[in-house]
Amino acid sequence: MKKLDEIEIIRIFQKKFGRGASFVPEDLEILPTSGKKFMVKTDMLVQSTDMPPGMSLKQAARKSIVSCVSDFACKGVKPRYAVISLAIPQAFTRKMIHELADGFAEASREFSVKIVGGDVNQGKETVIDVSMFGTGGRMVRRRGARSGDVIVTSGPFGYHSSGLKMLLHGCKSDPAFAKKCKKSVLYPRPRLEFGLRASRYFTSSMDSSDGLSLTLNDMSRISKKQFIITRIPTEREIAFFAEKNCLGFMDLVFCGGEEYEIVATLSKADLPAVARIAARLGVPLYAIGFVREGKNVMMIHGRHKTILRPCGWVHFRSRSH
Repeated sequence: MKKLDEIEIIRIFQKKFGRGASFVPEDLEILPTSGKKFMVKTDMLVQSTDMPPGMSLKQAARKSIVSCVSDFACKGVKPRYAVISLAIPQAFTRKMIHELADGFAEASREFSVKIVGGDVNQGKETVIDVSMFGTGGRMVRRRGARSGDVIVTSGPFGYHSSGLKMLLHGCKSDPAFAKKCKKSVLYPRPRLEFGLRASRYFTSSMDSSDGLSLTLNDMSRISKKQFIITRIPTEREIAFFAEKNCLGFMDLVFCGGEEYEIVATLSKADLPAVARIAARLGVPLYAIGFVREGKNVMMIHGRHKTILRPCGWVHFRSRSH
């Protein structure tokens, strides 16, 4: 029997909820209310799968907020409120509780998200569940890519995967590169302001936290278009690190997850405007390819074309990094 993964489990729940409960997967859920649209996101951080060695409780608390903020960023919606539920081991000390609270407070100030309530329970390991809320008008969908659109990312990929290889497996690198990679793991930076300003130009967009390859394949499939990748969104130091440690360079870039970048499509005519927004905010924008009629995600290397298969993090399917 095929082992269930996160995607199959969600489908089972959808069927049990009855006709009309099925929904098109999005980074945010939209609840129509009188006047404005109400946007909701929930995300869970679990100690055994989401807290690598070296991550403090304060950093974990902040990361739990970041994972929701990143989804709001790619949709161009301002998050405003959050509710947090906690499961913590009985052995937690007062100091550890204060560390968690400091992480939530720091993230609340950083992203101007007001924490309005939640729940605390006892558990065998630390679990942080964040529900975040916002309101807005237009929300950019995962679908909507058009033939001729440019594909962009809001930053480079591979640093988070490289950082995990160092933290989990002791892979070696020079100190400056190691510091940069570990920071991407322990202190991720979602592109909220960029998403809020640039999203009006996007025809489709998605948060990349499950992995760049999964993100591109989902957007291609839902838009019913072919995505052509002509540039790998990374820097040469990732390739050097991969070679030095006998790692797969493409896996580091495309299959890692938790990069918290925005992947979007937009008209070629709007690319200069988006590039100006990125430059003002210090966001390293990468134009990585284009959209055309067809299906799948294709990588072009000179005269060679290969299909970019989905890879990334799917709960109950993926093994630890």
